[in-house]
Amino acid sequence: MKKIVTISVLALAMTSGVASANAIRAGAAVEFNNDSQTLGALKGGYEFDTEVGKFGFDVEGKTRLGGKEYSEAQQNKSLHEGTIGIDYTYAFGNAYVQPRVEYTQNNINQTNTSKAGLKAGYNFDNGVFTAARYRYDSTKNDNAITNANFGDINTNRADITLGWKGDMFGASVNYVYQDIKSDKVAPGNVSDRKRNNSLEYKVFLTNLNNYEPYIQYSDKNLDSTNYDGTKAKADHQVKLGVNMKF
Repeated sequence: MKKIVTISVLALAMTSGVASANAIRAGAAVEFNNDSQTLGALKGGYEFDTEVGKFGFDVEGKTRLGGKEYSEAQQNKSLHEGTIGIDYTYAFGNAYVQPRVEYTQNNINQTNTSKAGLKAGYNFDNGVFTAARYRYDSTKNDNAITNANFGDINTNRADITLGWKGDMFGASVNYVYQDIKSDKVAPGNVSDRKRNNSLEYKVFLTNLNNYEPYIQYSDKNLDSTNYDGTKAKADHQVKLGVNMKF
């Protein structure tokens, strides 16, 4: 069983019409993983109002700080991966809709992923909030070994979130479903498709102005399958972090 502890400082992307001023969203992260690499991340972006909504963009870079060495099939690069994201939030009273696109280049696994998603949510006056998101990921495999076995990979992802935010703290739970399909059936596998289910539990503070510390526990691979038809191994993750906005 894999145990992951992540200390992260992530950007706070606004997904409602809570504030009307332009803002910087920035952060830093350190991810500890006893079955993988320890990664450090830096993220920064900006958001500003327009006549019909809020436009935002951000960039993030990750680098290896320690932990498990890269495998022979991976490349040892100083920049583990980089991501560029753009979003636009339309607010309708307490409701909002947010399309977002991202592009991630993973130098270690030699993959390039284009992501396009649509999120919708509602913030009730009593602090309860809910959201749903669909995202399509298209991953191009440039690694010779991975490409020979799997080809390119496409993922359909859906998130459903329910939470509550008070004057001092808040909590939420997020369900994640992923339907992952490869172009090829690798030797020893019985299918070109696998499915993952995850639950993310999060508690955060709300009384520190521009800072929102949180702790998140993720129970991954719930009732999930691998390409070879076997049940996916359980994977648990813990994140400690703080969202920031100025």
